[in-house]
Amino acid sequence: MLWQWSPSVIAEVTAAAGLLLIAIYFPWRNLNRRASFFGASLLLACALWVLSHAMEIGLPFPSYKSYLMGAQLIWGVIALTFWLLYIVHHIGPKKWMTRHAYALLGIMPLIGIVGICTNHVHNLIWSNPGLDGHNPYLPLQPTYGLIYWICMAYVVVLILTGSFLLISSVVRLHHGRNKESAGLLIAAVLPMLAALIETLGLSDFLKLSIGITPWVSFIGAVILVWNLPRFHLHEVLPYARDTIFERIEDYIIVLDDWDRILDLNPAAERFLGHGISDVLGFSVKQILPQWPDRVGKAGRTIGSAKEIVLERGGVQRTYNLSVSVASDPEGHSPSKVVLLADITYRKKAEEERLQGAEQLQNALKATIESISRTTEIRDPYTGGHQKRVAQLSFAIAGEMGLSKDKTEAVHMAAVIHDIGKIIVPAEILSKPGKLNKIEFDMLKQHPQAGFDILKDIAFPWPIAQIVFQHHERMNGSGYPSGLSGEAIIIEARILAVADVVEAMASNRPYRPALGIDKALEEIGRNKGIFYDPDVVDACTRLFNEKKFKFE
Repeated sequence: MLWQWSPSVIAEVTAAAGLLLIAIYFPWRNLNRRASFFGASLLLACALWVLSHAMEIGLPFPSYKSYLMGAQLIWGVIALTFWLLYIVHHIGPKKWMTRHAYALLGIMPLIGIVGICTNHVHNLIWSNPGLDGHNPYLPLQPTYGLIYWICMAYVVVLILTGSFLLISSVVRLHHGRNKESAGLLIAAVLPMLAALIETLGLSDFLKLSIGITPWVSFIGAVILVWNLPRFHLHEVLPYARDTIFERIEDYIIVLDDWDRILDLNPAAERFLGHGISDVLGFSVKQILPQWPDRVGKAGRTIGSAKEIVLERGGVQRTYNLSVSVASDPEGHSPSKVVLLADITYRKKAEEERLQGAEQLQNALKATIESISRTTEIRDPYTGGHQKRVAQLSFAIAGEMGLSKDKTEAVHMAAVIHDIGKIIVPAEILSKPGKLNKIEFDMLKQHPQAGFDILKDIAFPWPIAQIVFQHHERMNGSGYPSGLSGEAIIIEARILAVADVVEAMASNRPYRPALGIDKALEEIGRNKGIFYDPDVVDACTRLFNEKKFKFE
């Protein structure tokens, strides 16, 4: 009874306990539900396999040993079944992952369970079990029957199939993850060697006193569940796999650092005309010759999205290609996730919103020019003034670095900023002397009149508001609303300065031109009082440094 707690028994019990703990921890570490189920089931079956082996060599009673040896057989078959399922889940072929395939793989464990339970009737599992007195652990030494050898053949097929999938995947997809690759090769080779050693009866030749398959399978299972998810990027696309990766209509292609295909979503499989099992490990340029030479290097920041044109079935379509780095929980960046979105129809529609908008804007500009010409018919002076103010306003806005949209708004508003003078009698506009209070009050109504004329026209710029405010002043002394400071929009502040400069530099009905120098002196003296300082500085630079001249 003393050998019952031999170092081998203690080691196997400890290993089984460790496997149980890993099986509990594994679902928390792996977020994919199916992978968690297969991985945890594999570890649990291995734990029970190792534990039943430990109890067989630890208990000296033949009747118990018979039950425990049967449990070993069942748990071994179940463990290796989940071993293969776990591999297939990660590296395919995905056509195997069906309910029919799962049911087929469950037949042999079920046959083993029924065979063990009814062995006393048919002895097709084993017969004449007796203790091997030459072995210090006193294992049973039965005569094995037909079902046992069928189970062994099934186990060999499982091990060979899983090993082939692992080795071929490592060879085809080797992309720098050397530690994971080596681990997967070990996980493939160890169970295969152990099964061959025991099946061919080499244990006696090698003088091994205990079965090695449970131990080796335990080591292989731990290596497998630790390395396979990271090698095949199972954790690169957590939560999103089921809800986004599988269902999104855009094409998702996972590439390694050499642009070899690691994974495809169903939409990408339809787009390429190939399943993932057919193109796994191939360069994407072999499937799509028009593919860019490199779409980015994993491990560093990938550029922003770009448009590419690809031809499929003789038809060219435009796609938005964006690339992001796929990182595992340890911070490694072993691959790139490429998203292809078909934007052919959107691109065409944009070119058509764009052409329509351009046509509309040109029509509006023509409308503004037409309105401006109507004022010239009534008052040629006003028309010439508006054109020159528009030139200077446009130049000031550009000098200040305003956006294209604001610059365009200033220019368009300046072209018709005095349209409200249409309500002012012509004799007042052309009066050679100073206006009296009544006449000046009438003249001061033109910003309001201009606003009323323009407010209902759907310009893409705030034309009516600019016209309404172009006589407001920074200190609130302007008209018609007495606005001050930032309450006056920047376009109106620019127009105010350009209006004063052009008026002083040009001939008036009541006086000759005062010249540019006087005009610049006026805006400089009242900078920050009447006029925006930044606008004044820009205007001054235009004349003094850029040599601006009215056309």
